[in-house]
Amino acid sequence: MVLEKGRISIRQFTILVALYTIGTAILIIPSILAAKAHQDAWLSGILGLACGLLMIYFYWKLSERFQYRNFVEILELCFGKVIGRTAAFLFFICYVLLLSTFVLRDIGDFMLTVMMVETPIEAIHIIFLTIVLYGVWLGLEVFTRTMELFLPFIVLLLITLFITLLPQIEFANILPVLENGIRPVLSSSFSFVVFPFLEMIVFLMIIPSVNTPEKTKKAFLLGTAIGGGLLVLLSALSILVLGSIETARSIYPTYDLTKTINIREFFQRVEALMALIWFITVFVKLVLLLYASCLAIAQVFQLQEYRILILPVGLLLYVLSLSIFPSTSYLLEFTPVYNLYTVFWCLGLPAVVWVVSLLRGRQHGRINKDV
Repeated sequence: MVLEKGRISIRQFTILVALYTIGTAILIIPSILAAKAHQDAWLSGILGLACGLLMIYFYWKLSERFQYRNFVEILELCFGKVIGRTAAFLFFICYVLLLSTFVLRDIGDFMLTVMMVETPIEAIHIIFLTIVLYGVWLGLEVFTRTMELFLPFIVLLLITLFITLLPQIEFANILPVLENGIRPVLSSSFSFVVFPFLEMIVFLMIIPSVNTPEKTKKAFLLGTAIGGGLLVLLSALSILVLGSIETARSIYPTYDLTKTINIREFFQRVEALMALIWFITVFVKLVLLLYASCLAIAQVFQLQEYRILILPVGLLLYVLSLSIFPSTSYLLEFTPVYNLYTVFWCLGLPAVVWVVSLLRGRQHGRINKDV
């Protein structure tokens, strides 16, 4: 059953991967890394990126093994229709929808904290979610082409921010290296692997829509490396400019980082540029999550059209975003639990699929719909 006829190119796939990787992490990942690794956050970032690329390679190999079918079809082929569809439904409802709730709540909390403090969070969620749902309605091909138009502006803004921050760098902020040993670095890098790299499993629903899915390996790894490399660079800049203590203390250190830019009292107060980049990357992430969810649920229930699910799923997401996380502090306390939850769904489930496929002796060229 073909629910989405739109197709994207390898280049467009790379762009989606890079923007999704940046996603919500661009504002908060420096704080997460610095909270445990302190001035060694950049080392944690590099180690986490390396492990993240291994995970991306594993996801792609899983897709290749099942002849580039989407994740719902992979679960069906591996476990049979009843168990496979049940597992797919639980995965997209219990994990992907929860992740979407995180993302939507992030945008609401950010706006309330630093930009529109007197605006009801309900209004922020409704406005942003309406645009997201429209993007899902337009379909993958139209949405991806729109993101291509934004890409040059994002690149230009990032280059501008990096150049203007160079004069404020203090290399003493990253010394001494490994002062507390390697253990905090490893612990911090684990958080970086979970967020955002394990969340890239959603692209198992996107790979079948690429014109040449067999050539997606390089694009998948390249997009992840670009997005992850940018996150590591921003984390290093946050430590070099703000210091490890201030970076760990701040909720949105990258946003605070741009506040320090001041060139001859002329070029300053440019934090809105960082907010603009974040709005775009969050938009990409949330659209892809909702698109994959609607597509998967429609496939599980054998619907003819995934778009009829957009409004119900959107309304459910809106309600959950307001009720499941009562405050930012609660969300931060929930993070360790979320990490284990993500490992279960995004590493445990694919690993079980891989092992079962090995035990059944189904090489990728022999897997068929008779399983």
